[in-house]
Amino acid sequence: MWMNAKVPSRNARCSSSGMTHSPSALDSILPTPRLVEVDSVDLGVPPEQAWELIRHSDLGRSPLVRALFAMRTLPSRLSGQEVEEMSLRLDDFESSPERPGFQVLHEAPPHEIVVGAIGKVWQLDIPFVHVRGTHAFAAFRERGFVKVAWAIRLSRLGERDTHVAIEVRVDATDDDSWRKFCRYFRVIGPGSRFIRRSVLAALAREHGTPESKETERPLPGDELLADAIAQVTNGITIQASPEAIWPWLVQMGCRRAGFYTINTLDNGGVRSAREIHPELQDLHVGDRLPATPKGEDGFDVLRLERSRVLVLGGLYDAARKRQIPFAGPRPERFWQVTWAFVLERLGDRTTRLHVRVRAASPNMGRIHRVWIGQVHRLMEAIQLQNLAARAEGRLPSDDWHDVAEGMRGAVVIACAMATPFLRGKRSHWGVDTAAAQRLYPGDELVPEPRWAWTHGVEIEASMAEVWPWIAQVGADRAGFYSYQWLENLAGCNIRNAESLHPAWEVCVGASLKLHPSAAPLRVVRVEPGRFFVARAEADPTARASGKSWIEATWLFFLEPLGAKRSRFISRYRCACSEDIVTRIQFGPTLLEPIGFAMDRRMLLGVRKRVDRMAPNLARSKPPQALRGEGRPCDSR
Repeated sequence: MWMNAKVPSRNARCSSSGMTHSPSALDSILPTPRLVEVDSVDLGVPPEQAWELIRHSDLGRSPLVRALFAMRTLPSRLSGQEVEEMSLRLDDFESSPERPGFQVLHEAPPHEIVVGAIGKVWQLDIPFVHVRGTHAFAAFRERGFVKVAWAIRLSRLGERDTHVAIEVRVDATDDDSWRKFCRYFRVIGPGSRFIRRSVLAALAREHGTPESKETERPLPGDELLADAIAQVTNGITIQASPEAIWPWLVQMGCRRAGFYTINTLDNGGVRSAREIHPELQDLHVGDRLPATPKGEDGFDVLRLERSRVLVLGGLYDAARKRQIPFAGPRPERFWQVTWAFVLERLGDRTTRLHVRVRAASPNMGRIHRVWIGQVHRLMEAIQLQNLAARAEGRLPSDDWHDVAEGMRGAVVIACAMATPFLRGKRSHWGVDTAAAQRLYPGDELVPEPRWAWTHGVEIEASMAEVWPWIAQVGADRAGFYSYQWLENLAGCNIRNAESLHPAWEVCVGASLKLHPSAAPLRVVRVEPGRFFVARAEADPTARASGKSWIEATWLFFLEPLGAKRSRFISRYRCACSEDIVTRIQFGPTLLEPIGFAMDRRMLLGVRKRVDRMAPNLARSKPPQALRGEGRPCDSR
């Protein structure tokens, strides 16, 4: 018997881990099995060819498989009975009243074939029962037997490959027969499992898998460099649609979203993007993706088919050390490369990403080809894994960059706590004393703060370029652009945004959340493009009765310093009751060092994002501004 399963307990139904079941003929032939098991393999041939190979060839050619079958028939041989030569040729599966056994119950070329038998498989000389066809098999109810059916199903995988699945089902006509089968299968199961896996492995070995044939198949872009002397092909299967993967590809490039590989080598040490950037999605043939932190050299976009093909390339004059048009005449000493990304849809949410680099150069020696090929394989493998993690939504909240930054933030906090005598100087970091002592919007809400800060940073960008980043801050929106790892260590569950999300823009009545378990501040004033004020209002009843209370405002303020220069100011003011507990919890002793470190980092985080993205934002449509400071919005 050809199957692979764990023996379930009485009346239990089991299936292999990760099994996905689609409707098949087995659902009508053996609809309520007590055991289900599926194994599968992907073959590098189309379904029509795979069907011919499986349907008419001997699937049990392996010497070990034959040996296992010989062991199963050994008692019959020792008793002198005539035993037919073992075969796993589906053409030979026939049953008759005179010679009952396994038979083909259903066939739908080139998609599915179902084989089944009824018998007392736990006996040395199995007494089979012959039934006429599918309906008789399904209707059989005589006690003392098990019903075994297995299907081989073929489904198209992408454009030219095949997914082959073998599903085995077993049921019994009564509980006593099922117990006998379970005892039998504890002995015979390992051999049955080996047979099935050996058959699938032999198919993959003899006819190839999609991965093994990946290097042989032509890909779009090959024709652009017909005389390539070196080629490296990689691939990965991603659990996402081509449409979900495509935005990550088109935003690649140094000084853009990076290349998702070793950032110190190919992105100037800047971390590759962890989200899709709308302002980087408008890519066209003829554009150039920068390859270095400085300079104009990079990868020209040679071919682009949305959600399908992206071919990059470059022609480099080795003597003059400069890039020239890809289609131009080659100089005497040159490098020319193509880099193709091809998305092949395998299913609704499964895609094979093929990546191929081809190179031509009259000066490339064999040793040079070998070492540069190995470096590329390493970096490409990292790139593909990181691309898959992004497209599948598997990126961790914090990576090593976040941890390293958080550790530096912890040092800043520790130094601030150790220097309370510098609190006055820290209270106006980034601005002079005069700027800190000015009146700002919202000051009247906390006219006599117990403590406060006014921090600022100057940014080489207009207010229109800076405001969208400020307008989306919040723990439940874009984060605070600060030490993310430290905030998440405190349970904030934050991911700092890298791009703009117009739907998150602040408005009057919105909540500014700082922590999931803390009461949010309420946004009470907004002047779009200029400032907003968030407030924590004291409980008037508690304040009147002498109980503990706290009130605070947080102002996010922009002011112009020129046509392309502005200053972002963060101003926090806090007052609280005189009781010792409240003063410790909300006073400056503990909160000021933390607030200084986190707020300073937020200001620098905004500047970093604006500096990096301002050129792209200038070309994109700005988010719609709120009109009027009294415009309400849904409470968050």
